[in-house]
Order: sequence, then C-alpha cells, then structure tokens
Amino acid sequence: MNTQNNIWIKYIFIIGIIVFCVGLASVSFNAPDYDLWARLIAGGHIVENFSILKNDFLSYTPTHPWYDHEWGASVFFYLALKHFGDSGLILLKGILIALTILVCYKTVELNKPKSTIPYNILYFAIMFITVQKSLGLTVRCLLFTCLFFALFLYILEKFRKTDNGKYLILLPIIMLFWGNIHGGCISGLGLIGIYCVGEFLNKKPIKKYILALITSTLVLFINPYGVKYVEFLFFAAGMKREYIAEWASSFSTKYMFSYLRYKLYLIVMLLTAIIYHIKNKINYDKIDKTKVLIILAMTYISVTHVRHQAFFILTVGTLLYDEFYELYNWLIRKIIPIKNEELKKNLVTLKEICVYTFVFMLALPPLLNANKEIRITETKYPRYAIEFIKINKIKGNLFINFDWGSYAAYKLYPDNLIVMDGRYEEVYNPELILQLRDFHILNGDWYKIIRDYKTDVMIIEKQYPVFNEIQKKKEWTLVFENNLSGVFVPTETVKNEYLMPIPKSDYYNKTKFRTNAIKKRD
Repeated sequence: MNTQNNIWIKYIFIIGIIVFCVGLASVSFNAPDYDLWARLIAGGHIVENFSILKNDFLSYTPTHPWYDHEWGASVFFYLALKHFGDSGLILLKGILIALTILVCYKTVELNKPKSTIPYNILYFAIMFITVQKSLGLTVRCLLFTCLFFALFLYILEKFRKTDNGKYLILLPIIMLFWGNIHGGCISGLGLIGIYCVGEFLNKKPIKKYILALITSTLVLFINPYGVKYVEFLFFAAGMKREYIAEWASSFSTKYMFSYLRYKLYLIVMLLTAIIYHIKNKINYDKIDKTKVLIILAMTYISVTHVRHQAFFILTVGTLLYDEFYELYNWLIRKIIPIKNEELKKNLVTLKEICVYTFVFMLALPPLLNANKEIRITETKYPRYAIEFIKINKIKGNLFINFDWGSYAAYKLYPDNLIVMDGRYEEVYNPELILQLRDFHILNGDWYKIIRDYKTDVMIIEKQYPVFNEIQKKKEWTLVFENNLSGVFVPTETVKNEYLMPIPKSDYYNKTKFRTNAIKKRD
C-alpha cells in the first residue's frame, strides 16, 4: 500500500489516533487524582468570582501566599465539569493525550522517515498505552505540560529542518499560555537549553536558540503574581520531594515491580538507539548531538522521577521512530524473507486493515457510550470517614493525610479545615510535610504536629503505625473505623451515639462533586 499517494490514509490515521486515545481514556480506571479537588476549588473560584486565589482559606496550619502555578488548568477542569459533568473531565483527558500524540506524529512526519511510512498507528497506540499509566488516573495538569512540551519539540525540530526563525517566535507565545496553565513550563526552557548545547556541539549557529530561550523566560513574568511567581517556579523546580510518591525514582524499592510498561519501553528504545548506531557504524562526528542529549536527559529524569516517565515515552518515542522501524524491518526481512514485491505489498495492506479494524473495534464502543463516570472507590478515598464527620456535624480542624487533604476540604469546608494537601510548595512551608511524615511513621518527636496546631478530629489510615499508637493515648477515642481508616475525636467530646455513614457506593459517586468550597465570595 503506497500510503504517500493516498492522502485519505493520513486522515484515517488521524481519526484513528483520536478515537483510540479518547475511547481508551473513557474506559481506563477513572478514579479522580488526589489533587483534582483543589484544582476544582481554585478553578471554580476563578470562574465564579473572576479573580485568582492568592491566599489559602482551606487550612488551619501556617501558609504563605498561594502561588497557584496550575490556575489556568484549574479553569479548564472546572468548566469541563460544570458544563459536561464526569464525561467532560474524562473526555478532556482523552483529547489532551490525543492532541499530544498527534503533535508527536507531526514531528515524525516532519523528519520524513526513510524506512517506513509515518502512519503506523500501532506504534503510536503503544506509545499511548505506555504513557497513560505514567500520567495517572483521571485528568491532571501534567497533561497540559506534555502537550506543550511536544509542541516545543516539534517547533524546535521544524526550525532545525528549515532554519526559518519565524518558527522560534512561536515558543514565547506558547510559553505565555503554558506559564499560566502549569508550572511544568520550566521543562520547555530546559528543552530549548538542550538544543542550544546540542547545536553548539553540532557546530551549528545557536544565536536564535539563545534569543528564544531569553524571550520565553521573560514572558513568564506575565502572570497574576508578578516577579514572585517566577521566583517560585524556579524554587519549586529545584525542590526535593522524596516523601511524595510520584517524585520517587522509577526504580526505587517501592516501584521495582511497578510501571512495567514504561520500563519495557525504556529498554526497547535505548537498545534501539544503541544497536542502530552500532549497525550503521556512526562515529562521533556523524552523531546528532542534540538528539543524543535529549535522549540522555529524558532517560535521566524519567529514571529519577516517576512523574517524568511521560517525557521519555513521548519524546524518545518520537525521535527514534525511524531508527526503530529501520531495525524492525531489517529484523523482519531476516526472519521472513519475502522476495515477491507484490505479495509483500498485499501483506502490508492486510496488516494495515487488521490493525485499523482492531483499533476502531476496541475504542469506538467506550467512546460512544454516554455513561462515562469518575468513581470514588472505597479503597482510594476515605469516603465513609468523611461522611461520618459530615453527618455527625463534627466541626473544627481536621488532621488528615497529605493525599486526602484536598478531597476532605472539597467535601467538608467550611465546617472543617485541613492540615495540608497536595498543593505542597504552592501554599505550605516545606517543613510541614516532614512533620506529617514523622507523625505517620512515629519518627522522632512525632506528636509535635498535633501539639503545635489545635486539632479537633483526625482521620488516620490503618496502614500507618500511628493508627495503633493513637489508640493508646487517653486523650483520643476511635469513634469510627472501616478497613481503610479510622476517625478519632478528643475523648472529652465523645457522644453516646453516632450516626453511621450510608453503605451504598452509588450515593458517594452521585454526590462526589457536591461542595460548599466553591461559591461567590465578597
């Protein structure tokens, strides 16, 4: 099948990518991300009040000015939920991933692969399946960064091919939006920096890259917070977050047998790069230093941080497309030597028909299904414990773990304020998470965080040793527990009887987005 002479194949490919990404996003395990609730609160405030929150109102612990580097993404999330409900958030996730994959495809097409056509949908489908696990469950702010990062890669590659400076003008324009949507915009500056170094090593002019880097950095100052926001972005980019799961190493003890798709993809792509260079006897002078630097950088950040796996998958998968298929086709010819060109062409056509049929059969049914729902599961969220506090009107400062903080604030504000949530450096002092960690694992003066801040009720996960230790303290009484967590109140406030939460799952899923934290404020 001569795809280059059949433009309709290109459009079927594009439609196929969109259907595949959006369809599979609809059936993936769409439990809400822990930080989604804070995003909805922030986005709701902006939409309903036409102003950006600059101070925290959800916590009872000390906070600093709220540098919300995700305020733009929050608006998208809130509008999607407000106008389209659960389906809006799920479809937003699928659309963002589909657009990112399509930009990756355009970069492949730009590089004019010699060994195969750029419309191998199975290659990009595997890229999507691999990256989806690394991106998390439901819609996240990181999805915007992946899309913008892919756009930066495309523009930089386009400039390399054409030497037309007008393409680089797009970078600061995109950065203006990116910088106000997600703090991951710093990665875009890093990518431009890699091109500066790589092209310098390639003995190519780098003046225009440097100008693009400077202008893209300067537009970061166009934001609702001013200079302080840019200072915060660079401070946050260098922070160590060893106590936050997604910032741990992809090969840490905890994740040794997790993220296997990414790890297999990592091995395959790195072997592809190595074998390709050995097979073609490419010496130092012939090596594309920019591409090598990008691959090394993406490998490093994805190995050291779970959160950055998506950068490796999307970037390296794009840049090594031609190398992969050159080796793949060479290997197929060795295993299945077919000399008849007509037969070979027919087999390729048959393969394409089978692959596209499979893609559409797999993705169309969930895409067309109207019942798309984000579900609050009993094992991921303390829905019963939250409901227990709510129906028994236990008001005051709520001590709860980092991951569950935003959900608790979303469901219980204004009756209960939280100790901390996933906004982390946006709102809180860094030492607070250390105190939170010490409490849960009984480290050092673990009770300090309770002594320092008035606490009226606690939700504690059973997986932590502190759950049993708190039961030994006379000043606290366990008034509710299930398999996931328990609710503790000061012993002096214990009532004779308590209402028990509704046991039906449908109730919690139907009411999950009800909140008093989003409203018009004076």
